[in-house]
Amino acid sequence: MNLRPALHRTETPKLAGMRPREAVYATLKRRILLNDLEPGAALTELGLAQELMCSQGTVREALLRLQEDGLVLRAGHRGTTVTPLDPEEADEILALRRRLERRGALRAVSSLTPASMKEILALQQGMDQAAIANDTYLMIELDTAFHMAIFRLAGLRALEQILLRCILHSHRQKLWEPRHNRPLDKTAQRHRPIIDALCKSGEDLAAALAHHIDTIVDVAHQPETAPKQQEQ
Repeated sequence: MNLRPALHRTETPKLAGMRPREAVYATLKRRILLNDLEPGAALTELGLAQELMCSQGTVREALLRLQEDGLVLRAGHRGTTVTPLDPEEADEILALRRRLERRGALRAVSSLTPASMKEILALQQGMDQAAIANDTYLMIELDTAFHMAIFRLAGLRALEQILLRCILHSHRQKLWEPRHNRPLDKTAQRHRPIIDALCKSGEDLAAALAHHIDTIVDVAHQPETAPKQQEQ
């Protein structure tokens, strides 16, 4: 079980001042989202408590919250594992996310207020700063907050936790995809068309979100090698 932070991806989050249960939850969530704790990895309360220098009760509470987020699977006496990443499941989750965000978009525009627009613009500015700092995890947090802020405008409260789980899973899957190569500044910029569409109509916002979700993974297309001619 690897609990070492991946410093090549981002800095360790600032946990000073957090209550122990919040700090443990934040630490484990970060490591799972960045795939430092790999999909399918076995987790034990005792091992995590020793590593993070906290009580098993604190770890247990964190794992229960991570289960709600869809980031771990708990199976009684069989223990806890990091939720696996399966390509077919990822496609289904992305399709569900697309459907939810498009449905929410059709209702969100009519509920937009100056205060909610200010919040969304602040999240966009935060993503710009995260890109400058090369902070992958902060980008994930702000991107998630951005999409959830728009969806909450729709008033579909019973669906919010479902969408949150879809978004977190798509972040993990994107970082796990070896061909994904979009720099963070491009990731931040991708949200601007969504803000523009939010100021127009529900249909425009639905289309912008659909395109955004359909292009989450940026795959560099390598030039094809010309087939060798057969020797005569």
